[in-house]
Amino acid sequence: MRQSDREDDKVVQLFKKLPTVEDKRSMDEIYRNIKLGMNKKQKKPIFVPVLTSVAGLLVFLLIFPFIFQTSPIDYLSSQSKVQESADSGSTMNQAAESRKLEKDMNKADEKITMYTEEAMDVKSTLKTAVYEEETAGKEVYTFGVVTTKDGVAIPITLLEQESTDGDWLKQNREKAKAFNAQAYGFRDFSTLLEAMKINVEAKEAHITINPENRPFFETNEYQLEYMVQYLMRSKNFRVVKFVNENDEPAELSHFGIVPDVEIQKNMKKAYFLYPVSKDSEYLVPADLISDSLADALKDMKNKPNDFYKTVIPDAVSAEVVKEDESDVTIKFDKRIELDQGDQLKNMQLIEGILLTAKEFGKKEVQFENIEPLQWESFQFDQPIKVPIAPNLIKR
Repeated sequence: MRQSDREDDKVVQLFKKLPTVEDKRSMDEIYRNIKLGMNKKQKKPIFVPVLTSVAGLLVFLLIFPFIFQTSPIDYLSSQSKVQESADSGSTMNQAAESRKLEKDMNKADEKITMYTEEAMDVKSTLKTAVYEEETAGKEVYTFGVVTTKDGVAIPITLLEQESTDGDWLKQNREKAKAFNAQAYGFRDFSTLLEAMKINVEAKEAHITINPENRPFFETNEYQLEYMVQYLMRSKNFRVVKFVNENDEPAELSHFGIVPDVEIQKNMKKAYFLYPVSKDSEYLVPADLISDSLADALKDMKNKPNDFYKTVIPDAVSAEVVKEDESDVTIKFDKRIELDQGDQLKNMQLIEGILLTAKEFGKKEVQFENIEPLQWESFQFDQPIKVPIAPNLIKR
């Protein structure tokens, strides 16, 4: 036997005498340690004595005792399986990470879409009028009321659940009677509806003044025309007549014979702001008729009496730059920044102009020289639909 073979045999015998050590580490951890060692920069081989080599082998075997539990072929096979498992795990991890990233991106897109839709659906807290998009499943009731403070007639609107009862007069009577007018600084107006009868075919209404309800009509004598205009104009009525219990023309102390009221769908009046109290303001049409919408915008700059205030600031003017039968383009001479200053005043400016345009038969208003383009659910890069009715009572 060669000397080298005897030395190898001694080494093998020494190996067999080594104690068995159990390694509780996982295969993945062992594999990572092996990879870490493989990736280290290889040093140039240095000649060492045989005993030093044996010592190194002993240390290696102490660290990796599982080698003794398998044959060299099995060891190599296990190494290959570890490598394959690691590669497979790496591929699976990459695929999982890719799916997670794609899922996160989809969630992000979904959030952005939802945010955009929610932003478009945000309801304004400053609007005072009623708009078409708010009336789904709702019934709009507009009444003419008189303030207890100054005796000013103003239009107000209630938005209630849609009724299955098609009797318009009955519904309005019920809503008027249930409404606590005094709590809002108004005189009770339910008597007006109780005294009314309507003729749908003739498109007219008769209001009977008798001894029992006469005090109401005498108290509101000067406001009767406005009250019935605000009440009836949204419906297809032509005229309102005041009669006595004998169905003859009624008389009141100041008017004498109370004149018939021709219902005007478009009153052609500019809107102003009327404060009922410190915390309660309403948009109301002026007493006088304007010749055109362009004139009405000019008239809005000057308050017609001591009760009303203008909604257009002194330093700003609005003019009609384009107009047809149903649409109009209105431009401000100075840029209006709606997100600056008193937001409620800004809303009163916009709604005052929209309601004024409605009085001239306009369906939509395109504003120019105004920003931001999206404000309080208004989209100013496109025409704005005029309100259905003014002064929504929020309860």
